[in-house]
Amino acid sequence: MSAEGKPGMKLWLKLLLAASLALNLAVIGIAAGAAWRFSGSDRHWQRPPSVGAMIFRELDRDTRKELRQQAGGHHGSYFERRHAEGEAVIAALRSGSFDAAALRDMLRSQADARHAFHSKVQDAWVSKMEAMTPEERAAFADRMEDRMQRRGKHWHRSGHGRD
Repeated sequence: MSAEGKPGMKLWLKLLLAASLALNLAVIGIAAGAAWRFSGSDRHWQRPPSVGAMIFRELDRDTRKELRQQAGGHHGSYFERRHAEGEAVIAALRSGSFDAAALRDMLRSQADARHAFHSKVQDAWVSKMEAMTPEERAAFADRMEDRMQRRGKHWHRSGHGRD
């Protein structure tokens, strides 16, 4: 049979093969990405949780709620206060008459409020640690060390100290 007599591949079959190849490559890419992500190899972006976050999560629910309310001030909640602070900075940056000193004062005031919140959390936590027996503190230190060694991998999902 001559080359002219051979029928060519139909267009729909070519498109089907191209789509199949694309789908296979996508599946391979997803599998490789998942394997790499969950491989457990040491990556710089998986930092251990902050000590402050671990301390806060160790406080009982009522203490955490009270501290958040105090930190919220007249905004009602800590998160609303942080949102309002961000909006205030954006407004200062967009102001036609930019005042660097006023922005600096605003940022300093926000930092002071965060520092006061952190100090209250630390004081409450140290009081909790003070009430523990040496064995309880040692067990807590072991849990804290374990969380830090897990390098932040789902450290908050253990349910311990969570709302």
